[in-house]
Amino acid sequence: MDTDIISIRPVPEDNFLTAEAQEVLNNAVLGLPAHHNFTWNSMEDFVKNYKGNVWGNQGPHLFTRVLKKFCNISRFESVQDLVCKNVSYLYPQRYYPIPYASWKKYYQAWEKFPTFDESYALHIWNKMNKQKKTMVPGSKTLMEHLYQQHCPTTYGAI
Repeated sequence: MDTDIISIRPVPEDNFLTAEAQEVLNNAVLGLPAHHNFTWNSMEDFVKNYKGNVWGNQGPHLFTRVLKKFCNISRFESVQDLVCKNVSYLYPQRYYPIPYASWKKYYQAWEKFPTFDESYALHIWNKMNKQKKTMVPGSKTLMEHLYQQHCPTTYGAI
C-alpha cells in the first residue's frame, strides 16, 4: 500500500489488484506473493515498453496492459470484483470510492459521513494535494472523521 492510504478493514483476498476506474488499474494497492506470474509478466512488460517520459506508463498503464494480456480481456466492464488465474481484480469502490478528480472531498465538512461499506481502504490522493491541505482537529471534515475512526493514535498525537 502507498503511504496515502487509510486502511479501514482487512482485505479478504491474498492475491489482488485494484481498479482505479472501470478500465484502469492502479498500483497504489496490490497484494501478490513473491515470484507470482503477474509480477514476472509486469517486469517483462516494464522493460519491453519502457517510456520514462510518459506518466503512468510504468505504473497504472503497465498493470492495465499486463492484466488485459494475463486474463485475455480487452475491456473491464464489471462493477464487481473479478477473479482471473488466482488474482482478484477489485473494482474501484474497494480502494478509490472518491476518485482522484474529487480528492478535495476528503477535506470538506460533511453533514453525514459516508460509510464506505464496500471499501477496504481509501486512497487519499496526496499527489493531487499541492495546496498541502491537512487534517484539522475540530473541522468536521471527512479526513478528521477518518482519522478519528481508523487512525486514533495519529489523531490523538495531532
